[in-house]
Amino acid sequence: MEKGRVLLLSAGAMFVLAVVSILSLEAQGVGGAQANAATRTDMVTIDAMKAFGKLELPPVTFLHDKHTLALKTGEKDCKACHVEKDGQIVAKFGREKDISKTQVKDVYHAKCIGCHTDMTNKGLKTGPQDGACRSCHDAKPKVSSAKLEAGLNNALHFRHSSTKELPSTLKDEATGELRKDNCDRCHHEYNKDTKKTFYAKGKEGACRACHEAKATKDARSMSQAAHDSCVNCHRTLALKGVKETGPTACAGCHSAEAQAKTAAKNKEVVTKAGDDVRLIRKTGQPDLTLVSIEKPAEGAKPQAMSPVAFNHKLHEKSVDTCRACHHKETVACSKCHTVQGSKEGGYVQLEQAMHRASAKQSCVGCHDQSKAEPRCAGCHGQLKSRTKPPQSECKKCHIQGALKIPAEPGQMPAYWAMKPEEKAAAATELLKNRADKADIFTTDDIPEKVTIKSMVNEFEASEMPHRKIVLKLAENIKNSKMSGVFHADPGTLCQACHHNGVAGTKKPPKCSNCHGKPFDDKQPNRPGLKAAYHGQCMGCHKAMDLKKPLSTDCVGCHKEKKK
Repeated sequence: MEKGRVLLLSAGAMFVLAVVSILSLEAQGVGGAQANAATRTDMVTIDAMKAFGKLELPPVTFLHDKHTLALKTGEKDCKACHVEKDGQIVAKFGREKDISKTQVKDVYHAKCIGCHTDMTNKGLKTGPQDGACRSCHDAKPKVSSAKLEAGLNNALHFRHSSTKELPSTLKDEATGELRKDNCDRCHHEYNKDTKKTFYAKGKEGACRACHEAKATKDARSMSQAAHDSCVNCHRTLALKGVKETGPTACAGCHSAEAQAKTAAKNKEVVTKAGDDVRLIRKTGQPDLTLVSIEKPAEGAKPQAMSPVAFNHKLHEKSVDTCRACHHKETVACSKCHTVQGSKEGGYVQLEQAMHRASAKQSCVGCHDQSKAEPRCAGCHGQLKSRTKPPQSECKKCHIQGALKIPAEPGQMPAYWAMKPEEKAAAATELLKNRADKADIFTTDDIPEKVTIKSMVNEFEASEMPHRKIVLKLAENIKNSKMSGVFHADPGTLCQACHHNGVAGTKKPPKCSNCHGKPFDDKQPNRPGLKAAYHGQCMGCHKAMDLKKPLSTDCVGCHKEKKK
């Protein structure tokens, strides 16, 4: 009896050990598979049943380009999986719209499994068969998505609007010939009564103004709208025999390699087009304009600050998309961001919308992003941010000028009453005398070398190639219009290191004038001379990502002392 009990306990222990071992191996296998998971740009998660409630099984991981290639090999195309309506492929799989839970489920099972079965009968390698549910509905797929977000930036928009392969479908009312601009090929308005789209000249706006991340009652999601319109157009052009068309495969838009090629082509086309070409042609939008307040509310205090002369043409080439400044709609900032603040603008006042440093879409916020680039960060990373810059800095944008603008009694000049062409003319006049090229002192006025002897007890004196550094900093910003405006004074570059210097002064104060040796504990916010040198120099090298000398390479600057 005792012997039987021992055997039973031993068997139980062995069973538990076996189960634990199996679970451990399974866990290791899953972990290993996840750790070594393949990354794909064509990974699509099929979870259409979510629209009808909680999923009964995990969503399906579908590799779109892999299937497209397989169909192409079998001389089939998109219509093998998608419905065609009015010559266009419907993005939904095997249906125009979702009718019921049963319908959606049956469509996927019938077409997917049916295709796999058909290929098996032909002796071809294929996917899971009927009954292998978990082969598709896998909670822990062995691939992960490497899909990058794709979009239509200003340069790519220009390539579409200027191509001869996409002529307008509308005729000019005056000549009866096809219109020169082809905006109607993509831009449309939605008529809620007819539930159809139509082209409205002059109202072309950003796609995301209507098509949001998720579908709404009146508009498809941005993703679906883009795939419906863009992929279908590319496919149609390819079927017509056009050699250079946009991509129809996922990797063509969403892979890093494809995006790099597109960026290179964009740059080539824009450079070839020249400086005088507008990338975005919007009706009534001048190259230059005035950014000014709207008419103040009754009884509101007048605003004294001058308007800003804004070069719209220049800015659209300096940013990727209109959304870099605008939000959903491409309308004047002051329409939503009023002087007092409005509900439409989230109660963000116009002054805040333009100057808030933490907002990427504000003027100051966008400029700060540029200053964070390595070529600029070496200097700007060292400078203290000023909440109240001097008036001289404000006037770099708010240009003072004698504009003959009529004024209402007791109010500032009525800029709001000006027509677009009048604002353009006024901006042109104001910008005539504004410097737009960075300047530095003459070479002879820039010391060639500076010898630093503050650590001669430990190292040889450090010899800094002062002139070489200044000239390199000037080289970094010579092609930047923005830098030109803010670095027009020849002493501006000097202030990065000589931060207590005065712009325009050829001989700024030495570091030792303010930073004592040793550290003065009565001035805790002011580092000692050694700390000041290392903080300034090493901080700059790190911010600019300089490889030689590294910020940690002591002997790269200080030669070892001779014994």
